[in-house]
Amino acid sequence: MSAPVPPPQNYALRLANGVCAAYAAYNNGSNLTPTLPGYNSFNVIQVYELDPNVFPWSLTAEGEKAAAAAAKAGVAMAGQPAAYASPAGAPPPPCTGPIPVGTPSMGYQLFGFTATANDNSHNIFVLRGTVTMEEAYYDVSGWGTKTACMLPTQGSPHSYGMVNSSLWYFYTQDDLGFKTSLAASCMNAIQATNAQAPNLPWFMGSHSLGGAMLSLAAFDAMASGALTSPPFVMTFGSLHVGDATFAGNYMTNLPTSYRIANLCDFVPSMVSLEPVIYPDPYVHVGIEGTFVWQTWNDWGNHSLANIYMPMVQSTTNWNLIKWGPRHYPQ
Repeated sequence: MSAPVPPPQNYALRLANGVCAAYAAYNNGSNLTPTLPGYNSFNVIQVYELDPNVFPWSLTAEGEKAAAAAAKAGVAMAGQPAAYASPAGAPPPPCTGPIPVGTPSMGYQLFGFTATANDNSHNIFVLRGTVTMEEAYYDVSGWGTKTACMLPTQGSPHSYGMVNSSLWYFYTQDDLGFKTSLAASCMNAIQATNAQAPNLPWFMGSHSLGGAMLSLAAFDAMASGALTSPPFVMTFGSLHVGDATFAGNYMTNLPTSYRIANLCDFVPSMVSLEPVIYPDPYVHVGIEGTFVWQTWNDWGNHSLANIYMPMVQSTTNWNLIKWGPRHYPQ
């Protein structure tokens, strides 16, 4: 089988810049108005968090393991989330937004946005990755505890496979209708942008936790009819979300999906807090594009600003990405 044809580099660059803008607009709890050169008519995507600075409920034995893992990896400097941490005296990393950054508090957190290109060539949908401790809990919990993917915005939903229960809860939870779920916020933003700029193709991008949420949201939008043709989807360093049945159903509906992953990035390989017996119980979606960039720092290897963006900004780096499965000697 021949290698997949690489997607256009300029598509990847647009989406990486968009995800960076989503991080900057969130600004660690400031929830600023998104801006992105070349785009207009922004519609914000939000998720409700009970307390972004702590884990959201009393911890089970699994939760205690999750807490330990998040505490070890999630805070690069005391009092700073990993996404915004930098060495003392160093300038802030790209995608941070205005200085000083905010402090998250209970309520709706900006998680992404939709917008329309100034030349009316396409609409864009982007989601950021993990910043808060509450989000970190969803990153590391629920592995091995799967639930049926009953896409929530359909009139008569049916299961498209099994997905990580914690990631599913993060996408769908609405406090029994008292809060707007991330799922509803995504669909509302898509519909608002479609009303403002109808019949345009969609580019969709995300990083980290946002990759798992985009897998659900893009599939949800197609299955519900919010989108009438498959979008171009690209994730950077995405988490897994579902099993092989989910991945197969996803790719049938969204064939122009790609995922870029640093082989030294631990996040795309996470399927459990404990060793698992292969084959993996979770399967990635999207045609893979992989590369090797070792910084000798777990979060450094996962950085959107310092790893994934340089890979799509530079033609030299872009040409180092291998598209399609890799085969290793036994």
